Amino acid sequence: MKNITTNPGLYLHIPFCDTKCGYCDFYSITNNTLRSDFLKALLQEIKQYERSPYTDKAFDTIYFGGGTPSLLSQQELNQILIVLYENFPISKDCEITIETNPGTIDSDKLGFYKSKGVNRLSIGIQSFNNTELKLLGRIHDNEQAQRTFERARNAGIENISIDLIYALPDQSLKSWESSLLKGLSLNPDHISAYNLTFEQGTPFYKQLMRGQLKKQPEYLEEQFYNKTLDIFQQSGFLHYEISSYSKSEEYISRHNYKYWNHTNYLSFGPSAHSYWDGQRWSNVRSINKYISGINTESGVIDFKEDIDDETMIFEKIMLGLRTVDGINLIEFNKIFKQSFLEKHKSINRSLLDNGFAEINNDFFRLTRKGMIICDEILPRFFSN
Repeated sequence: MKNITTNPGLYLHIPFCDTKCGYCDFYSITNNTLRSDFLKALLQEIKQYERSPYTDKAFDTIYFGGGTPSLLSQQELNQILIVLYENFPISKDCEITIETNPGTIDSDKLGFYKSKGVNRLSIGIQSFNNTELKLLGRIHDNEQAQRTFERARNAGIENISIDLIYALPDQSLKSWESSLLKGLSLNPDHISAYNLTFEQGTPFYKQLMRGQLKKQPEYLEEQFYNKTLDIFQQSGFLHYEISSYSKSEEYISRHNYKYWNHTNYLSFGPSAHSYWDGQRWSNVRSINKYISGINTESGVIDFKEDIDDETMIFEKIMLGLRTVDGINLIEFNKIFKQSFLEKHKSINRSLLDNGFAEINNDFFRLTRKGMIICDEILPRFFSN
């Protein structure tokens, strides 16, 4: 598939936000007082990986996530990029993505991004309905969202992705369709369309438990998803992962595919997760602990594990079935010395017989019918 590689990637978690959205489970803070100390710690952490095996192969993605990375000043972003290029071999065609929120960025900063090689922007629009934006706790409105997109295009950013969320409390199918069509009318290169989830510990989850918010019923969530698939299909977009759609293979998120494909990546910043040659580790989920630990013997790693075969199989299935390609049966047999079809014979037969899955060109994948209930299907592979 075009734009998918086996080269490693780099991720940087920038934890600062203007406000904390009620549905967000990612680690972020609204207090900027530690920003300078955070930047020093981040640069120090990057330098700690300037050795083999991490430098044996060129990195071809750099992804700034958060939080709201677009809150970084031009000087701060430049410092980070300089240290990355000094310490890692970076490919000439590196995909460099920055997540941004409307209302946090202007034409001057977008022009700076372009000058520094940023070639992909991910804009967290979430909805083009002002009432829904207010519910989500977003700081922008519909007009700001459209202006941000237009400014990015005018600045010469050729690969723009937008994020949208559906199945919001009290949201109608008509409202979702309107947001989706408005997003498509901007002519983005990629859209991530997510079903709202109520993650434990978030304000939305607490409001759900108190009865202040109502989750959409399952049958309506299915209708939202079907409507989404229909609209993207009619628009000629490629559906390549359960929540991801691109104008063509060229615009598939090269960086995100590394997560789904078990490709090596290094991540920096509080709460950041890394994966390298069968080993996974994550950083402390606290900016204070991250800053204080960076130069100590204990460091900033909170959790580390060597992934055994059973865990690797579990993740290969779980991640693979989220993609439209599905599981490569030949590759699975080669890596794990066992047949995927035989290992899970009962559930595979049930999924195939009932139209939830299909086998095509040696790939086992979920059909549209299966994708709709993907979250219900996946646990069945690990309970039988």
